[in-house]
Amino acid sequence: MTAYLKITDGLKRSLGYLDEDDSLDEGLKNRMSNALIAAENYVQGAIGIDVQDFYTSEENKPLYTMVCNALAASYVQNPVSITSGAVVNVDIVTNAIIGQLRGRYAKELEDQQDGQNIESQPANSEN
Repeated sequence: MTAYLKITDGLKRSLGYLDEDDSLDEGLKNRMSNALIAAENYVQGAIGIDVQDFYTSEENKPLYTMVCNALAASYVQNPVSITSGAVVNVDIVTNAIIGQLRGRYAKELEDQQDGQNIESQPANSEN
């Protein structure tokens, strides 16, 4: 799975830090980066990875960024959820956004497959 986001794409702000804040120690920056990668993997795994540029499209990137940052912030604030293997429930808002992205993904995948089917069908010629 591909990581599209950086901690300056909203995660730092969602945790109460300014993007320009250089006072963060390397340990916290690494935890934020790792949490963001884990969140992106979770979201992409929950939705799918077969539609090219789905997560970076103008229409989907804001929702994708929001849900990944929310999940990553939860991971940073509750590190036991990652390290202990404890089951952590994904909140209802995160589930709703993932559901919305799943609907968009299914539509784009269907459109993509329909386009491939049309291209692969031979043209009918009538004599």
